[in-house]
Amino acid sequence: MKDLLTTTSSIIVILFCCCVLFLGDDADQHLSEPDSEMITARNHKKFLKARHPLAKTTLFRRVQSVRLKDGVLMFVTADQNGLKEHFFIIRDKNVILVKKDAGDMPPDSIKFDADGHGGIQVTIPNTFELDPLQDLLSCRN
Repeated sequence: MKDLLTTTSSIIVILFCCCVLFLGDDADQHLSEPDSEMITARNHKKFLKARHPLAKTTLFRRVQSVRLKDGVLMFVTADQNGLKEHFFIIRDKNVILVKKDAGDMPPDSIKFDADGHGGIQVTIPNTFELDPLQDLLSCRN
């Protein structure tokens, strides 16, 4: 009789533990649903201000010269191994060329800001003699 009582109580304890484990998994799923809240009228501004996961900024330092010819931005940088040429095709892409004072970046650098949605903003400081409007208008189609 004692063995039967011990076996029965052990089975009840095991079943209770299994129920707690299965109910614990369901509780975790229900708790995570408010965290993955859909975009609504009250939180869309926060979503729009957040940086896209594919957005990135690239800064080329020690730029020696910059040219824009036939829809290709060409610039030369200096590194330990010497001079290195870079070519960036701006034709048929969503590229914004910005020529401004180098207040937030070194004067001998070029900054590429990708927004993650296919658009790129290229910032060129005024220290380089480049007229983007004239160079773009002189492109051959």
